Amino acid sequence: MTDLIRAAARGVVPTFRPTLFGLCAVLCAGAAHAAPARPAAAAAPAASDGEAPAGAAPVLPAPAVPVFGPLPAGPRPPAPVIGLFDPAEIMRQSVAVQQVEQEMAGRRDALIHDVRAEETEVQTLRQRMMSAPRDKAEAQQRALQQRVAADQRKFGNRNRILQEDIQIAMNQVQREVGQVVASVSKSRGLTLVMQSGGAVLHGPQVDITDQVIAQLNTILPHVYLPAANEDPEVVAKSGKFPTAPVQMSDPGQQG
Repeated sequence: MTDLIRAAARGVVPTFRPTLFGLCAVLCAGAAHAAPARPAAAAAPAASDGEAPAGAAPVLPAPAVPVFGPLPAGPRPPAPVIGLFDPAEIMRQSVAVQQVEQEMAGRRDALIHDVRAEETEVQTLRQRMMSAPRDKAEAQQRALQQRVAADQRKFGNRNRILQEDIQIAMNQVQREVGQVVASVSKSRGLTLVMQSGGAVLHGPQVDITDQVIAQLNTILPHVYLPAANEDPEVVAKSGKFPTAPVQMSDPGQQG
């Protein structure tokens, strides 16, 4: 369930394949998380012939299955050629990511500035309303409520655009990292590539992080970022770019 929640938060719709093993996994998971049974308060009354006692688990047929014996020895797989990379370090040293962070910091500061300025004006109007005559105060209160509601929509929309801009930019970087990792791994003949966070100890000879960073900054020195006055959802509808649900996927799972 945790994986489904995380997938939903990323906007990813998981695909379920109705296989027998998948169904068994779901049922077993449900049984494992079921609440422990409470002790019976009293013994159940005896059941009539052919019927299970009330509350007892049903007894079902268990037909025999074929016995699967040992297999003859087969070829051993070759020794893996391992490579590790650090996704966090790659993102930190990405020139494109650094540019995005700088640009989005400026946009975020501008939004905060505008919100604070509007809060000051609303507070001034509220104080003026409190000292106004009753008939005028009621009209001013209605106008103030409408203004606050409009502010919430306006600034909420600007914050949405800010977050979507970041997602668009970072998704481009992550997709490119996946391609670069796959290409570097293939060029070095790696057969097992993992994120370095999953290794307790490793030497520099298996770390491909620096090579990935160098190739990434060469092929992707910057990314597309909608202008500050553009709504990403409007840009998506314009047909200017291919569209897809934004998926902030793990570079280690690509390629």
